[in-house]
Amino acid sequence: MLLNNQVTILSKHCSDFGIEHAVICPGSRSAPLVFAFNRNKNIKTYAIVDERSAGYIALGMAQQLQKPVALICTSGTATLNFFPAIAEAFYQKIPLIVLTADRPSELLNQQDGQMINQVNVFGTHVRESLNLNKENSNFEFRISNLLSKSMLPVKGPVHINVPLVEPLYEELFEELAMDNMQLANNNEYQQKDFDIVKLSNVINESSKKVILVGQGFPDQELASVLKSLEQKGFVILSDVVSNQYESSSISHYDLIIAQATPEILKTLEPDLIISLGGPVLSKALKLWLKKQKPKFHFRIQQDEDLVNTYDNVTDYLIIDNITPLKFIAEQFISENSFLINWQNINAKAKKLVADFTQNNQSVFNELVAVKTVLEQLPNQSQLQIANSTAIRYVSYLGLTAKNLTAFCNRGTSGIDGCTSTALGAALINNKITTLITGDLAFFYDRNAFWNNYIPNNLRVILLNNNGGGIFNLIDGPSSAPELDKFFLTKHTLKAKNLAADFGLIYENCTSQNELNQALNSFFEPSETAKILELSFDMNKSAEVYKAFRKMKIDHS
Repeated sequence: MLLNNQVTILSKHCSDFGIEHAVICPGSRSAPLVFAFNRNKNIKTYAIVDERSAGYIALGMAQQLQKPVALICTSGTATLNFFPAIAEAFYQKIPLIVLTADRPSELLNQQDGQMINQVNVFGTHVRESLNLNKENSNFEFRISNLLSKSMLPVKGPVHINVPLVEPLYEELFEELAMDNMQLANNNEYQQKDFDIVKLSNVINESSKKVILVGQGFPDQELASVLKSLEQKGFVILSDVVSNQYESSSISHYDLIIAQATPEILKTLEPDLIISLGGPVLSKALKLWLKKQKPKFHFRIQQDEDLVNTYDNVTDYLIIDNITPLKFIAEQFISENSFLINWQNINAKAKKLVADFTQNNQSVFNELVAVKTVLEQLPNQSQLQIANSTAIRYVSYLGLTAKNLTAFCNRGTSGIDGCTSTALGAALINNKITTLITGDLAFFYDRNAFWNNYIPNNLRVILLNNNGGGIFNLIDGPSSAPELDKFFLTKHTLKAKNLAADFGLIYENCTSQNELNQALNSFFEPSETAKILELSFDMNKSAEVYKAFRKMKIDHS
């Protein structure tokens, strides 16, 4: 167990490491942690009741800051409720410092209350775990070393389990006269040299070059290099949450791969792929790439766990994204015919989307409504997208606002914390932050609003079809007899009462005209957050979507 006044040392290490925000869930066993972090003048604290929501709020904050946020809870099952957000942070490579209060180890399995085995409880979903106690040798070094693991060699969550002995509420938190402590020097991360000669030869020998950019964070230097490479004939395929979407002129590759004729797809096959970043959303693209056997596929990554999603990687470059791409941009001579072919097909896809959505406005449906919202998003704002139907619509339709940052919890692709993540992001970025979400994701995470920090820059577009409408859209569940009970999960919930409970501005739309009018003022500044609920007939939206998916992109 840890002496309570040692928790103050832990708090001091965290603030010296650069942690400025701590999300704290109420509890008794964690009282020394609460005191230590709340009384640390360098850390801003937030009290969030629901641990699952708190985890995602902290994730949204760290997503924006790109540096660690502390996440604190009491002992027992409170710890387990952090797990979904921790898993998401692990796969998105978002730094979190998870601090869980615990009871002394000798009480484990002795029928003591509110106690589970918390040692290494998050397993392989954290970069490293540390169970503190007063017998730890090199106590301060171990804390510093663990904090550094949240940032190097790659970012991610780390876990500190803190067993605490009673009394928990004594005033043991005197000011400590401590100089800034030297953090552990982590030398594990070293960029590996890549074969410049081989890379140069491959680039010059290839005429059909594709760079695939998965989920990632805004990076202006990367955007500039990618734009330069596109000007030299590289086809840049950027996921809608890669935050490199504007670096490419291929805005509808998801639609192209899903709906182009086999003849067209044949002309799009690459002989060289360079991939970087996190996962991509498009299932069609994944399946298509798995069929490709390019002569070379260079995978750029920083993590030592080698990623081979499409089973055709030939070479790994364990290095930052910029170095090899910048080298290519400086060495390579332009060859544009492959890119021009892609751009011509993209223009057809773009017109297909515009014509279809223009001709399908008489029936209020989700696809056209989402396109309308995307077109009205303010420039230089932020888009947060819930999983399930919402992110699929955005991927097909593409982004139109300029200098837009876009995020989605695609690390584990769950619906459980999408609203909380968006709220946490809005707390930090001060931009208009718009969440597009389905009804199940929204109501599942309604406790996102159960706090005193709801930011007035948050805007929620709620697509409510009274159930899990995505299962009407995908093959398999739509033909099963269990569809209604176990997949669609129909309900009659509306957001009006929730908005009233939490003091949010609320409006409901049931037609395209009402949506057009509501969006005229929806993004304007307000004293509190806003919810715009769009009510749809699930079956009618499904009919429109299926008609959209039946269209083909051909040579006509």
